[in-house]
Amino acid sequence: MSAPAPLPLYRCAHCGRLHHPFHDRCLDCKRRDFDIIHPQGNARLLTYTVIVSLPEGFDQPALILGLAEFENGARALGQIKAGSAKELRTGMAVASRWETIRFVNGQPIHGIKFEPLE
Repeated sequence: MSAPAPLPLYRCAHCGRLHHPFHDRCLDCKRRDFDIIHPQGNARLLTYTVIVSLPEGFDQPALILGLAEFENGARALGQIKAGSAKELRTGMAVASRWETIRFVNGQPIHGIKFEPLE
């Protein structure tokens, strides 16, 4: 089962810097007031890489990871659902979903997965 990515981000109420994970103080202006925001809309792929030496717990021979930026400026790292890196290009539109990314001791581990829209 998948759902839109619920990733919470923390925007400094003073300078606007986005943080994830939460920090007690803004890394730029050192203030303590934050607004919680969530990625909005689709995203565009900023960069990606292919990992071919995976740790135990992955059932595929390689893993494609990508960094994407959402319409509201939030950025996230996640797995990319693509047959190969040849199907990808920087700047392309991707949709994000919150899905099971692997299993550890029989328990599902969830994270962001991106899927190309083009």
